Amino acid sequence: MKIYFAPMEGVTDGILRQVHHRIFGGVDVYCLPFHKLTQSLSLLTREIRDVSPDENEGLNVLPQALTRDPEQLSAWLYYISECGYSTADLNIGCPSATVTKRGRGSGLLRDPDYLRSFFDRVFANTLPVSLSVKTRIGYDSPEEWPGILDILASYPFAHVTIHTRTTREQYTGKTHPEAFELALRKGIPHPVYNGDLRTTDDVKQLTERCPETEAVMIGRGLLADPALARRLRGGPEASGDELEAWYNTLYRGWKDRFGETIALGRIKKLMEWPVGEDIRRKRLLRRACDIESCVRAAIGE
Repeated sequence: MKIYFAPMEGVTDGILRQVHHRIFGGVDVYCLPFHKLTQSLSLLTREIRDVSPDENEGLNVLPQALTRDPEQLSAWLYYISECGYSTADLNIGCPSATVTKRGRGSGLLRDPDYLRSFFDRVFANTLPVSLSVKTRIGYDSPEEWPGILDILASYPFAHVTIHTRTTREQYTGKTHPEAFELALRKGIPHPVYNGDLRTTDDVKQLTERCPETEAVMIGRGLLADPALARRLRGGPEASGDELEAWYNTLYRGWKDRFGETIALGRIKKLMEWPVGEDIRRKRLLRRACDIESCVRAAIGE
């Protein structure tokens, strides 16, 4: 089974990708945080750096774009091709209100007619790279999903990543795995399951329910347990030494790039996942003022 590491802006940058690959591994594809496309295609410095081959040496990464404009997407795909990539992803699944109010991300799901015309224009000409797409199962209701599936099934996507919640549901509440089952029956090309895969048991339950599953995308589960992908392949849990190396190496890399204050903030944000709802460790992490005390809070020593 193929494992994708889901992107998270401000966390899963090139430093984290390289450190994770070196210490834990197990991930097939590291997905890049999306590029917010503009008419001029003027990417931010961090976006240019993030997609740079130098930043991702030795890794298999998937660049991602956020747009509702076919011409913007086409120009970006040529840029991605020139960077040496063969596949790129379009995000029509981001549920952020600042994104959806402009009709981007999962905001595109509110207008199925425009979504179809958008893809008609995108695929009207030969693309310089293969295109995949990441979606949700509807904007307001899962009942929208069959119509969205009909649209997606009409185009030659490299794969389709399905977060099994609606936009309204954001990242809370139960997922709808039956929507993924419907995608499998529909013959959607290479569907990738995304949504609340936090443990090896979660993935086992999914594959027992959907044995045809070819790939999964994991985000928060890998932030909480960076050895999760390795464990899914039969490898060991993360050792204390590995976790110490993980956090200390990340901190040094972020400190060199961004400075001490930002590095400490990023480490604390990352550590919120393994700390979870442990009140004592949450308090220790909140009070931590250096990397050593952060590590003690995160790994429970």
